[in-house]
Amino acid sequence: MKKGLVMLAAVLMFSLLSGFSGSAQAQGGAMTDARFEALSKELYPKAKQEGEVIVYSVWDVQDVVGILDAFSKQYPGIKTTYWQARNPELITKVITEFKSDQKGVDVILSDSAPPVLRAAGTIMPYETVQKDVLILHDPTMPVVSMQIQAVAYNTKKLKAEDAPKNLEDIATPKYKGIVALDDPMRGGPFSTQLAALKENWKDDAKWTRFVKGLKALNVPVHRSTSAMFRLLVSGEYSIALPVLLVDLAREQEKGSPIDYVKSIPPILFARYGAIYAKSPHPNASKLFVEWMISPAGQAAVDSVGREVSRKGFPSNTAIDKFWSSDLKPIGVSDRVFLEDPKKWLDAHVKPLWE
Repeated sequence: MKKGLVMLAAVLMFSLLSGFSGSAQAQGGAMTDARFEALSKELYPKAKQEGEVIVYSVWDVQDVVGILDAFSKQYPGIKTTYWQARNPELITKVITEFKSDQKGVDVILSDSAPPVLRAAGTIMPYETVQKDVLILHDPTMPVVSMQIQAVAYNTKKLKAEDAPKNLEDIATPKYKGIVALDDPMRGGPFSTQLAALKENWKDDAKWTRFVKGLKALNVPVHRSTSAMFRLLVSGEYSIALPVLLVDLAREQEKGSPIDYVKSIPPILFARYGAIYAKSPHPNASKLFVEWMISPAGQAAVDSVGREVSRKGFPSNTAIDKFWSSDLKPIGVSDRVFLEDPKKWLDAHVKPLWE
């Protein structure tokens, strides 16, 4: 019981750290870098003796391979292997292995799977020494990357002055029939956005009006955010909710007629490097997740097109490159949603949407 309360307290401590520039950040970054260097010198010999780190991930194979290759170059002598699948299969595999006392994985690299696995008791609580420089911080699982969501519009279909100024504006008759929506019931990016907004707004009536207003727009919903975004780029829709910042940045670099609403704060969803509770290579596991947060690891994350989690890190998808530091991002931290998205969606969204 005590262990469960401690874990619950840790989950509730999940926090969104603000401030993307300034001397305090610079000092914190320098201090944390020194901590990482000291820790890596301690862990590397032990990790080298263990000789391997095994990663389960939902990330694209080429992304995982690119990151593991970069890690291996910095820490030779540690073999890296991986297994890739979707979140449901990954969750099932880890829980099955845990129950049968198997030690087949060290690190779970994913977004929605680690909180579910933590609730099942299959994650080793571990707090990174680099927490000071993280935009999102969870005291039990290092945040190595993020999903950053924005509201985008097609500049050929909609003038900047006619674009929504806030999220509530979108859920009005003005935009009926021209908004592309991610399916709110599939547990994807829009589901995470609704969970973030419900907790952030702390106004159930406002949140309910927002969901009902979106439903009243009478538009088909999509089960792939990236595919939906392509329809926005082609001009089939005027607005898309939500859009992943990595997709937005890529299209803007190409010169596509796409812009985003700068007055709407970004929604942030953590991507974790969670350590398996029965990790066969615990020192290699800790070294790997700490390295992923270090400048070298974040450079590897950025190089494969993933959003970084480190404040102030120069990246094509850095938050401070797109939004003013006065606009505080909104993080997804609802414990029930993170640990059981279907249960949360069935309780809060389904009665309003279906």
